[in-house]
Amino acid sequence: MLLHERIFELALSRGIFYPSNEIYENYAGFYDYGPVGTLIKNRIENLWRREFVRKEGFMEIQTSIITPKSVLDASGHTSSITDPVVECLKCKKRMRADHLMEGELGIKWDGNFESLKKTFKEKNLQCPSCKANNLGEPYVFNLMFKTGIGVELQTAFLRPETAQGVFVNFTRNFRENGTKLPLGVAQIGKSFRNEISPRRGLVRMREFTQMELEYYFDPDSPDFEGFENVRKEKVRIMTKETQKAGKRKIEWKTGEQLLKEKICPNQIFAYFLIKEWEFYKMCGISEEKMHFRVLFDDEVPHYSSGNIDLEVETSYGIIETIGNAYRTDFDLSQHSSHSGKSLSVKIEGKEFIPHVFEVSMGVDRLIFCLLEHTFREKTSEKEWEWFDIPPQLSPFQTAVFPLMKKAELDEKAKKVRDILREEFYVFYQKSGSIGKRYARADEIGIPYAVTIDYDTLDEDTVTIRYRNNARQERIKISDLILKIKENVDNAKVS
Repeated sequence: MLLHERIFELALSRGIFYPSNEIYENYAGFYDYGPVGTLIKNRIENLWRREFVRKEGFMEIQTSIITPKSVLDASGHTSSITDPVVECLKCKKRMRADHLMEGELGIKWDGNFESLKKTFKEKNLQCPSCKANNLGEPYVFNLMFKTGIGVELQTAFLRPETAQGVFVNFTRNFRENGTKLPLGVAQIGKSFRNEISPRRGLVRMREFTQMELEYYFDPDSPDFEGFENVRKEKVRIMTKETQKAGKRKIEWKTGEQLLKEKICPNQIFAYFLIKEWEFYKMCGISEEKMHFRVLFDDEVPHYSSGNIDLEVETSYGIIETIGNAYRTDFDLSQHSSHSGKSLSVKIEGKEFIPHVFEVSMGVDRLIFCLLEHTFREKTSEKEWEWFDIPPQLSPFQTAVFPLMKKAELDEKAKKVRDILREEFYVFYQKSGSIGKRYARADEIGIPYAVTIDYDTLDEDTVTIRYRNNARQERIKISDLILKIKENVDNAKVS
């Protein structure tokens, strides 16, 4: 069984995630997070807030999911968020035309729709489902979910990205920032793409969560205040030159090298690449299994003048998890033109439309990568599979167990549990052997287990068991909160 298949089974059995609406007809591309997965998801989002909002002094907003067509006309999404589709005229199955062409012929689509239609006409490809040579002509399919507003049902869509809500609110946020630049505006929220054939679990979904940051700046002043602090830090990156040579050579580059070699156009771009690298390390992603990749011009979205993606190695193959885009003044200029409202700023006598650098992270894909990269096999010491999740992202910081199912131990354990719940999420279980309960805690990545025994009743002390090597430490109950906080802060799990 492949690793992603095992992760999916573990996710189902341990309350991490599962298909939406599964007691009815299940539609691919929709997943619900269970009680364990929701806690992990919340911790990732809050860690991102700490690193990309609070520490940077940026602002966070929440914008509407329902987006009028006029907004998406201006942004270009009504015409650009499309995929080529082909239908089998015999079995009526619809599929991505470019994926079928690449899979059957080994030909990568160049983005030209006419050339795609020509290839299908000449090659007479088979339907992968019924094997009939009876495919229709490829056509363009818009990936946005359409809806209507009000009784008149004015055309609108579920937003395909969170960014546009940030852009149309620029003037108000600029004022809130004291009419000065730079300005960082963050948002965490749902986006929607009506994918033709979603698959691979959390990797490709129709409803997904993004953590996005839009950083507005004066294009004549592209320096970043914090860059000096990280200029010597390194990331792994695959340059255009390496890719053109047909190699998958990944090199370590410092922030200074990213600028000197013109891999990044400015300090802002380089700074955020380094910050993302450190954030992913905090999330338990292996440095040797992730890298940045500079995109070619024909891969860059319509709104961007340059993209660098973070890619992670998984059992599905290499997947993109972060998109970094230099959106220049495209979005603000488009919305200014289409709405008739000026989105320019005037600072020290100079009037201009700010440029934007964007960080866009997929939460769901990161959760999948976290689960794969922290998964640990059974060993002679541990006869169960478990997750080595970093303590600050673990669903529960600690478990509390009475050693045996005795009333006096249970009563004391509940008091300890309630004390800890003032500060932490606590997993509590009193039934089953203590070994099985330790195993259950390990299986969902809990870093510490606090055990209450008969010495606890006499001495007010407990045992802390560390997840990674089962080491045990005796400690006073009065010191417990501080000890767990120190362990979490220092990522101490053994």
